[in-house]
Amino acid sequence: MRPVLRDDVRQLAKRWVDQARTDALRNGEEPPPAFADVPDDQRAPLFHEAHYWHTLASGLFMEQSVPPRPSTANIRAMRSHLAESCALLHSMMDRRGDVLPEGAREQLATLELRVAMALDLVENAGAAWARETDAAWHELMLLARLLTYDPARNSDEWVPEGWNDFAGAYLV
Repeated sequence: MRPVLRDDVRQLAKRWVDQARTDALRNGEEPPPAFADVPDDQRAPLFHEAHYWHTLASGLFMEQSVPPRPSTANIRAMRSHLAESCALLHSMMDRRGDVLPEGAREQLATLELRVAMALDLVENAGAAWARETDAAWHELMLLARLLTYDPARNSDEWVPEGWNDFAGAYLV
């Protein structure tokens, strides 16, 4: 992805002004002022539009709206993290015996099934990564945080590179 540079924005706005001047002369009309003479109040909208088009062309819109794909290492770390987290929760449950709120064991079992299904989908997606796989990964990211009883054990090795640049990062 190419960054949006101020000079690129300026050059595009200048090309638009030059084109408007050429078109006006071709049509026998009074040409608008040259780029250097365009007043600031007219230049600002040109810069805004040029910046918009460069941002779109650079891929920033896509980067901010589509979450980054996890690497194989991220997926492996996610599996390990969730397995360790669930094992710790089971150990804690066993120590408490029957003195737990009703439904705690069933809820953990349901979450473990969801984790298994989501991991299966993510691990077998390959090149066929799709919206369903994005949703599964989001769910895994959320559950990885929620099922971590001891935050000191949270290494975040499962967080894909670029995740914090993604506008949806508030989900985690």
